[in-house]
Formats: sequence, C-alpha cells, structure tokens
Amino acid sequence: MPTSYAGIKRLEVAGSYENLVAIFQLAVAAYQQDPRFCLSPEACHVYDASGSDTKVVLLGTTQFSQLFINEAAGKAQIVAVVDDFKVGKMESFHGVPVISSDAFLKLAHDTPLISINGCRYDYSRRYFKSLTLRNAIPMLNFEQALRLFVSGPASDHRIDDWGGYIVAHAEEFFALGKRLDDDYSRFTLFSVLLGHLTCDPEWILNAAKPYLTLYFRSGLWLPGQNERFADCGASIAESAKAFLDATDGRFQKIWMIEPDEVNQATIRSFIQGYSDALALPQSGVIELLGCAVSNEDGQMPFLHEGGHGGHLLASATDQAICRNVQVRRLDAILDDSPTLIKMDIEGAELQALQGACGHISQGRPKLAISAYHRASDLLEITRYVESLRADYKIGLRHHTEERWDTCLYFY
Repeated sequence: MPTSYAGIKRLEVAGSYENLVAIFQLAVAAYQQDPRFCLSPEACHVYDASGSDTKVVLLGTTQFSQLFINEAAGKAQIVAVVDDFKVGKMESFHGVPVISSDAFLKLAHDTPLISINGCRYDYSRRYFKSLTLRNAIPMLNFEQALRLFVSGPASDHRIDDWGGYIVAHAEEFFALGKRLDDDYSRFTLFSVLLGHLTCDPEWILNAAKPYLTLYFRSGLWLPGQNERFADCGASIAESAKAFLDATDGRFQKIWMIEPDEVNQATIRSFIQGYSDALALPQSGVIELLGCAVSNEDGQMPFLHEGGHGGHLLASATDQAICRNVQVRRLDAILDDSPTLIKMDIEGAELQALQGACGHISQGRPKLAISAYHRASDLLEITRYVESLRADYKIGLRHHTEERWDTCLYFY
C-alpha cells in the first residue's frame, strides 16, 4: 500500500472504474491524515517558516494568476509575475510587477519563495515546471496553492478547494457512481473527484473530452431536429451555434437567456445575422430573454463582465460593472414547454432548476447542467432532478483539461 501521494499517483488506472475507486479510497484516507498530502514538501516547509509573509512568484499572466492575486490578499506576499513575452511591455499585472525568467531565477536564488504555476496550456506549464525543477525552486499549481494559502471557502465559490467536501461526502459520491448509467460516466466521476481531492488535474486528463464536445456531442444523446431549446447562460452564443450545427439548423425555438449586458449585444448581432443570412426554411425562431434565472422572480445584483464570467451576486458591490438584473423562474418566462434545457450560470444552476420544476416534472426535457461551480453541485443537482423525475438516465462528462466544464446529462 502506498504511503505517499507519489505512491498513490503511480498506481495503475488501466481504464478501470473499479481501480479508480480503489485509488480514490486511498486518497480519501490520505487527506484525512493530512490535507496537504499532495503538496510539495519543500513548498510546505517555506510556508510553515513564514506564514502570511511567504514570498510568492506567479508563473504566467493568466486567469489563474489573477484569481490567486484576488484570493491571497493578506495571506501571502506576491512579489512578481513571470512572463518573458510581456516583460518590458507590461509593467504590472493586477498591481504585481512583471519580470523575466532570468530575474525570477535571481530572485529565487537570493530569497526563499514559492512559485505558483498558473498556466492553463501544456507548453507554458511544462516550461515553468522544467525551469523550477532544474533550479530546485518549490512550485505549486493553482489548485495546490489554494489549498496551502486559502483556508476555508474562497471569496469566489467557483474556485473553492473541494477536498474537505469530497471527503465528508465520500459515501454519497460512491452512491452517485452506482446511480450513473454508463461506465464512462462512472470513470469520469472518480477522475474528476481525484483531480479535486489531490489538487492534480492529471487525473482529470484520464477522462477529459475536448471542449467542442460540450452539451451536444457527449456520446449520451443527440438533439433532435424539432427541439425547443432553453439556453440558460447563452453567453456569446457558443452553445446556440453548436446546437444549430448538431441539428443542421432545424428546430422549433431557441430561447437565449442571458443577463449580461455586454453579451446581450453579441447575441442580438448573432440573431440578426442568423435571420438575415443563415436561416433555413425549416428553421424556427430565436429569441433573447435578457434576464437571469433562479427559483423566484425579482432583482439581484450582477457582474456584467462579458464573456463567460458574469454572475449573480448575493449583495451589490461598488464595482462599476455591478448592476441589478431581472431574475425570473424558467417556468414563468417560456411561451412553450422546452424539450432541451442547458445551464451554465456560474453556480446558480440548482436554484434555476428549482425555478424550472414545472417544465421538468411535466415535460421531462433533456437536461445538460454544468456541475463544476460548487463542490456540492454533482450531488445536489442530481438529487433535486431525481426528486422531480425518477425516470431519467444520468450521465457525466468532463470537457476540458482542468477544473472547468464538468456537465451532468439527464436524458
């Protein structure tokens, strides 16, 4: 039996759901003994010696680096961000100086520090991994950095460390694995759980499918050519375009539901262009509904960021992009019953499903529901949908090489 994370990581997965469950059990036991079991001992030594005065250098001017800057206020001393392509062109990144790799090596030689690899893509990630290994500089990935520096929930729930929740609910995850309707879904579940539990996205690579397979190319079902599609979190029209491709442009209705004012302009342009140039004789109607969806009607503050990041807030902030939006129940705003509902709404999925309980219980639409914004999503979303309809088949797919885009499919 392995006594370290290195030993657990090298166990043979062999494409087997059963083997993966056994590895998951070992990781749960290791976490219970020490939540930092999967972190670099050298990094832990530096942190234990300095605490919140620990000097940190971020590797890459990336979204993950930005998120860590937001979360680490008062918990670390972030002294630099390394980006050889932007040094000299960008003085600072979210208030942190941008330096070269050479300057980073000199700094690490003179000062005990921890480096954090925030890169999302393999080439850059491998470059920094090799650089730090060759020079014996302690390095953590983004997930590991959150576990070491951010105790308790993150200020942004979408990047919480799931480890404690997974361990506390391990038996429920075992039950979910048995409830899923195909072996690949079960393999995906425990690959994703191991990725979160060990802070190691290499586990997720075991099961990850390309992003372009999200929603309509999961291998579980295909949309028909007479669908009424409720696109909750329509964003920049990616999902609608993929739906049109999957159905050859044949459908009854698409409701594009999107509260972000920046994205609404993009969607209007998409709808106009489709109406002018792309519509087929068999095509139906595309409608923009400029609101958020939840379990009650009203208003809530919303961050109008554009792209994929805008989301509802529990309370207003002083940010210029924070403005109230209308919040509606899906049951109240659709002029027909949907046959297909997709949701990617930054952690508000459970409440939005509650607001669609009439459509789900009466019409049994196919559902493609994002389940990666909160540690509890996989369990609570499945539990709620089953409370409405016990006759769904349930599948699970993961559609990127990192923590984003785990999707539950009910069909």
